[in-house]
Amino acid sequence: MADFLSRTLARFFGLGPADVRNLAFLYFATFIMRAAAFAGVAVMQDVSARTLDALGRGLLFAVYPLAEIATVGYLGTLCDRVGRKRILVFAHLVTAAAVFLFIPSISSVVPTGVQPFLVANRAQLMAFFDLVTFGGLVGGFGAAFLALNAFGISDATVLAVGGIGVTVSVVMVQFLVRETPFTPETQRGTLELLRTVLRNRDIQRLLPVYVPVVALYGYVITFTDNLLGAGSEGSATTTQLLIIVASLGIPLGASLAVSGRLSDRVRLRRPFMGLGLACFGGLAILLALAARPGGGADTAQLVSRWPLIAILAAGAGTFPPAALAYLGDVVGHSVTGTAFGIYSVIFGSGLIVGPVLGGALTQALGPLAFAVIALGLIGISGVGVLFIREPLKFPRTPMGPETVVPPGKR
Repeated sequence: MADFLSRTLARFFGLGPADVRNLAFLYFATFIMRAAAFAGVAVMQDVSARTLDALGRGLLFAVYPLAEIATVGYLGTLCDRVGRKRILVFAHLVTAAAVFLFIPSISSVVPTGVQPFLVANRAQLMAFFDLVTFGGLVGGFGAAFLALNAFGISDATVLAVGGIGVTVSVVMVQFLVRETPFTPETQRGTLELLRTVLRNRDIQRLLPVYVPVVALYGYVITFTDNLLGAGSEGSATTTQLLIIVASLGIPLGASLAVSGRLSDRVRLRRPFMGLGLACFGGLAILLALAARPGGGADTAQLVSRWPLIAILAAGAGTFPPAALAYLGDVVGHSVTGTAFGIYSVIFGSGLIVGPVLGGALTQALGPLAFAVIALGLIGISGVGVLFIREPLKFPRTPMGPETVVPPGKR
């Protein structure tokens, strides 16, 4: 069975069996790491909902992306200068430490509540990488959300399980993932590599497309309890939460896997981005219609509309693989580490804008905040899609000296 699966995936991706095994270990370890990290985010949301107001929650959730933005540019250039695996192991170790360190910062351990200083403490293949990263977000955050709000599992238990998971991923990356062949960028320093990528006009045009969508992600993961009527004062039952989360998460995950393949086959990115944005908007309207005047959501109404939610979630899943594959289309092989460091800056910027803006507007507008934020951000991103080009129909923008890797070493 393992050999059959390996041969099938090798044909699917056009890679050798050894490369397939390496990617499988990498993707699985990344999924575990992402799931555990976003399980911690769910715990942070659960705790902060009891101890902070809306604006305070938004500011707290901005701590992580601020730390990410401060480091990913430099770490991305290191990937191009010293290799990928060392940075991978380091990243997984830091994530494991962060998840475990959050345990003493939650109110169930430290009575004074959340301790912010402790909290602080890559096109088809890209689509599947996107599946594990966003799949980790959906799977880890969704599972932790249900564990906390539907099954009553303690915050510390969720974090401990997540920390153990990331520790397992550290071992996997260290002993099962091999370094990819690359030529070190010794001629260009950190700042020059960053400038080389940032001068790329395709990447510049991607900013107003991607940042608003990630900002919307940030708002949703910060205020999920408000949107779904969960939490200590929510009205959602366990069955209702299970139906809503499943109707969102399962079609979204399946779409992330399938739509990347379709995008490569038709050699188009923009239609998939546009479809994803339209479906995001539809989900926003459904959630806004279910909002109660006094806060929370009419979960019975959401449950009754679960087929429509599932269809819209599947459509929304077409955006992330196309957007991330777009980035892979427009950058050169010699600066991929730097480019994806810049991508993380884009991602982190959105995760700052969403929670902070969301917190301020939630405090001012109440249940109307999500509709205002979601439709506004989706509108900005939709306009941005009109101005980007289809990279598979044009030659790649020069990115400086390009090192060609011999086919036998790819």
